[in-house]
Amino acid sequence: MSINTTLIVIPGPGARTLEVAKGTTVEQLITQENLHGRDIIIDGVGIAPASYQTTLLTANSEIFATGSVKGNADSITLIVIPGPGARTLEVAEGMTVEQLVTQENLHGRDIIINGVGVAPANYQTTTLSANSEVFATGSVKGN
Repeated sequence: MSINTTLIVIPGPGARTLEVAKGTTVEQLITQENLHGRDIIIDGVGIAPASYQTTLLTANSEIFATGSVKGNADSITLIVIPGPGARTLEVAEGMTVEQLVTQENLHGRDIIINGVGVAPANYQTTTLSANSEVFATGSVKGN
């Protein structure tokens, strides 16, 4: 028996539907799709590498496999998916996620900073740090 998931590889080819065997682990997916060295985020939750071997993929999940696009001292990398993809964005010291969401019109998207999802209740108090990777994701299911 198999299940369908959405795999989004950024930077890379973007989103596609992927059929995998039921019971496939994150570790098996990484090997199968050559995703070594990438952060894995499933349905907005970062998966720790120590859990790759025991975390099972589920049907209809969104799996982000992200590679580093960091390296800018006074900026963040903002990746908007679906949307224009990755770009560098200058940030002011102490800028909050809430300010970023308003400035960039990211309302209704999941926000993931360096592989860790940020709850909307924490947008006002979570500040951005230079060199962070910020994913702003909207659903890409059903494509």
